[in-house]
Amino acid sequence: MAALPGGQRDQVSTPEDIVQGIDHLIVTVPDLDRAERLWQRLGFAPTARGFHRTGGTANHLIMLDRTYVELLGQADRSTTSAYQDMIEHPGLWGVALRASAQATYRLWSDAGLPVTPPADLERGVEIGGHNELARFRLTMLERSAEVSFLTFCCEHLTPQFVWHAQLAPHPNGARVLRELVVLVEDGTTRQHVARLAGRPIPESASIEGTFVLGEARITLLSEASFERRFGVSGRRAGRRLPMLAAFVLASDDLKRAREFAERSGYHVRGTASGGFAAHLPDEGVVIEWSPTL
Repeated sequence: MAALPGGQRDQVSTPEDIVQGIDHLIVTVPDLDRAERLWQRLGFAPTARGFHRTGGTANHLIMLDRTYVELLGQADRSTTSAYQDMIEHPGLWGVALRASAQATYRLWSDAGLPVTPPADLERGVEIGGHNELARFRLTMLERSAEVSFLTFCCEHLTPQFVWHAQLAPHPNGARVLRELVVLVEDGTTRQHVARLAGRPIPESASIEGTFVLGEARITLLSEASFERRFGVSGRRAGRRLPMLAAFVLASDDLKRAREFAERSGYHVRGTASGGFAAHLPDEGVVIEWSPTL
């Protein structure tokens, strides 16, 4: 295990773990047209809009090597979405973990977590002028007052329709999701994440910690530590802690990524990774770009 500051240690994944990584993140947006333009100005190449078969929601995806960031919004205003409260308070609202839906259901049930049985979801995608149907199997944790953001397992039944040869590269060089940062206020979140990942429950009283999931990690930070690292408060109006607050992307071209962020009008700040962070206040998220290792 790798040593962390303050005597903490990474909780590292193994091939035997059920949860093998972060599949994708969800950023809710009030206006999909505006979100597509904004993320394009940041140097990303969002996918064409995909429409879910239920709930009236649609998305654009920021595709990465094995993960993606989903920009989720309401396309059909006549339909009530289960995510309406999140869309009205846009930001980084969800994390999907990579695993078998059925195995995750058993893992979380055995851990005493409030989990729903696996269910299937579909959305249409256009690839090279052909309409295809991307299918997923999800196992959802029930949201609660203690953990109000979305947490679920996403099993891809048709990954060839999500990651495919015609995906455009990102002009800002973004390639890999390295880290998800969660803002916390007490040690219960460390225990919760340990149960999610099927790891031993931490014995120390620290509220901070890191869990390595495949090629990415989930880092828990106090408000003070978050502000020291990113130079801004992680708090968002209408949100309670714990909350998803930032993520880190590895880029092949940090210079160009920084130029895109600065031209878009965002304040950027150098970070310890040798990269930089940008605060997107209207989008409810902080993004850090780091070098590709």
